[in-house]
Amino acid sequence: MIIKASSALAGLLEEEALASSDTRMIDNCWRGAEAYHFFLLAQRQLYQGYVDASMKTALQLMDYEDILDPLDIYSLLGLGACANRSFGVCSKAMSKLESSSSVPDDQRDHYESLAMQIFTKHSPKDARNSKAECPNCETNIFDWTTVCPSCETKFPVCIVTGRPLLEYRFWMCSTCKHRAHENEIRKFSSCPLCHTPV
Repeated sequence: MIIKASSALAGLLEEEALASSDTRMIDNCWRGAEAYHFFLLAQRQLYQGYVDASMKTALQLMDYEDILDPLDIYSLLGLGACANRSFGVCSKAMSKLESSSSVPDDQRDHYESLAMQIFTKHSPKDARNSKAECPNCETNIFDWTTVCPSCETKFPVCIVTGRPLLEYRFWMCSTCKHRAHENEIRKFSSCPLCHTPV
């Protein structure tokens, strides 16, 4: 009887490990689609004049450096942050561009010149510091933060807006399992990522 119980337990543990690896594999399959979705969303928000939304969406792109070209990520982030008057974020994006080993010297000089023009007029501080409360530990965090620095709670990102979901009420796609703010998804007839009907 003891052998059967330990054998059954080993089988259950193996099955759980396989299910966990399947979940990771499915999540990884959507990663590329997420990266390009948020990249296009940040550009659309910027061109439509929603500079705060664009910057916050572009901040999410830093998690996708393995998929998107970092020069594209930090160029978009720098542009959105500058337009949003978030010069602290802009400064960090410009530093990434200037220090990148893949940037040709003439382009690096252009980035340095642009940074000089921006930061001689504006100090590298953010004009807007919108904060929210972590729902887990109640620490005040930036409203674009995807991981609470105090309790390390990871927040999912709204597939419609690119903003972190800091509340527990949200819509979840039945196919791709991505989430959205309930009031934002109402504007759509299908999931913005996988196009499954809502």
